Amino acid sequence: MRIRKQISDTPKSDRDDSLKVEVKPHPFGFKKSPDNPLNERIVEAINMMGGVGNDAEANYQATLDALRKQSSKVVPIVAAEYADLPKDQYLDRWSLIQLLAELKAASSLPILDGILSSRIPPEQSKNPHSFTTVGEEITIRTTAVEAVTRIAADKNKQALEILLKHAQHKNFSVQRASIQGYLIYGGKDAREVLVKVLPKKDQFILDIRRVDIREVPQAEGGIFLVSRDSDELPPPQLPDRSKVKRLQNQ
Repeated sequence: MRIRKQISDTPKSDRDDSLKVEVKPHPFGFKKSPDNPLNERIVEAINMMGGVGNDAEANYQATLDALRKQSSKVVPIVAAEYADLPKDQYLDRWSLIQLLAELKAASSLPILDGILSSRIPPEQSKNPHSFTTVGEEITIRTTAVEAVTRIAADKNKQALEILLKHAQHKNFSVQRASIQGYLIYGGKDAREVLVKVLPKKDQFILDIRRVDIREVPQAEGGIFLVSRDSDELPPPQLPDRSKVKRLQNQ
């Protein structure tokens, strides 16, 4: 704050030490596409991903529809922004890949394949139990698999080839997502094709499937659950009275 001299014994500061806060509307630079009107649309779509309200989803889909009509121009912009973002901006990187998944443009397949083929950097977090950089990288890659899978749903051969390629990915989560995507859209011979390319130790993944939570068997019986064969709660496991008494006397 600049202090102005009002009387002779009032201190004066010539240094402007006021707090200046720079507010950025978004983290993207668009250095390779300055002044492109699509930039604003891309930012708008990303901001709408977490929108709430009665019209949020409708507005989001309307924005996506506008971008899909110009996907040949949008995809290179998104790819350039992803490449320019610092590696530690995980949420921003993820949001760009999620946008590609929503656009379902075949032109994004080389970009997605490149992301899936890139090495997962070693853990950078000092406390990976609360935050893990490897986990963030895996999330970005499984979202890339989802993007490829959505394109494969339109019987795109290149997308299926990418899923088959990454069915042998070194990371289990990425591998499983790729296998499941190929099983769904790879046709009637998808399982046989996967059996041929997967080592035996990984073939159990073929039997992992997504299920509705309502289909998952629920726990039966236990301390706080009623067994299916009984209407009464099981007795609680009370502590040994003799042990409690000994502890009290100590």
